[in-house]
Amino acid sequence: MRVFLHDLVWQEDPSKFKQRIEQFLKMSSAHHIKPLFVLFDSCWDPHPKLGPQHPPVPGVHNSGWVQSPGAEGLREPAQEARLKAYVTAVIAAFANDSRILGWDLWNEPGGTNEGSYDKQELKTRSNA
Repeated sequence: MRVFLHDLVWQEDPSKFKQRIEQFLKMSSAHHIKPLFVLFDSCWDPHPKLGPQHPPVPGVHNSGWVQSPGAEGLREPAQEARLKAYVTAVIAAFANDSRILGWDLWNEPGGTNEGSYDKQELKTRSNA
């Protein structure tokens, strides 16, 4: 099972984030399912935020899906330390966990979101 994680959820409460992963691993293991965790994602809405999400946008595929880290996280060099801490903390906590199939560090890192979010997308993202 491919499971997308999000850096903003970790940033809000790293301890609770890891507890939720542990809870998920207990449940998935009970059903003989090994997840592949995805840490970052370049698909769809480049402006992620915590809390309630916007309603679906008619005619836009996966309009409720948000990127991690998103345009701001990639644009601001100061975010690099936070993102590195996220990756390091999550992988260190579960690096030797046999219930995990593997880690996908970045889903579609060079994706352009053409047709859906091209006007909102960070133009230099593929170079970030």
